[in-house]
Amino acid sequence: MAKKDFRGARRSRSLWAVATLLGLVTALIGYSYEAYQATPTTSVQRMFSQLVLLLMLLLPIVALVASYMSIAGERESGGVKFLLSVPNTRRDVFVGKFVSRLGIVCAGVVFMFVTAAAGGYARNGTLPLTLVAGLLAMTLLYGSVFVSIAIAVSSAVAARSRAIAAAVGSYFVLVLLFVVPGLSVFMIAQWVHRTLLGMEANLDLYNAVTYVSPLTAYRKGTNMFFPDEMEQRVFQRAADASGDLPVYLSEEVSLLVFAVWLVVPLAVGYLRFRGADLQ
Repeated sequence: MAKKDFRGARRSRSLWAVATLLGLVTALIGYSYEAYQATPTTSVQRMFSQLVLLLMLLLPIVALVASYMSIAGERESGGVKFLLSVPNTRRDVFVGKFVSRLGIVCAGVVFMFVTAAAGGYARNGTLPLTLVAGLLAMTLLYGSVFVSIAIAVSSAVAARSRAIAAAVGSYFVLVLLFVVPGLSVFMIAQWVHRTLLGMEANLDLYNAVTYVSPLTAYRKGTNMFFPDEMEQRVFQRAADASGDLPVYLSEEVSLLVFAVWLVVPLAVGYLRFRGADLQ
């Protein structure tokens, strides 16, 4: 099932066009980026820092677009009946679709990192392999989360319009609400806590609420691989007078956030698909 779906997606001209475009963009970023008065190593590190910011917003779109119609499209066209007429169970279809779309997205991520690393090395003559490998691993996890969400969405609906609406809604709730100034989850949590409930401000609480997002986990997790002076400031200072963040806001917690977003949507999506009426 996974091989069949992967071969079908591999022949898609639109996917090849997107992959080529992203490869050209990352190669251009890698080759053209030059940090002011910085060593070659620092310049490459800062280039990858900019790449992380780009992927933070772009990769969820790529993963959702590549996966949101994987099962919903088969249900709308009636192809799912053919898939299940062969000795395949619903679990086979669900897992096969997830594995194939995950492979497509991961291949695209690896391609982008290879082109960026090649451009950075050609420009600066150095490549911090530990940094690149760590960021690649975190980015693969980040992309996998949105593939999981898209597969879950696709398995829960039977029409293209609903799949599109659910994919757009997922991007808005899990990405845009965490980056748009003036309308963010942090501000919403603060307003509910202080205005509606009339309680004292608690920055650690608001930070913890924002940590539920895969985007926040990606930003926080990538800090494990950058030098201290290049780490992103993800959370506002802690309520504690020392300014230290509590352990539940540490970088390592990002791995737990990713694990939850990988497992829970897949479990819910599979249960919905297993009980769905495919007639």
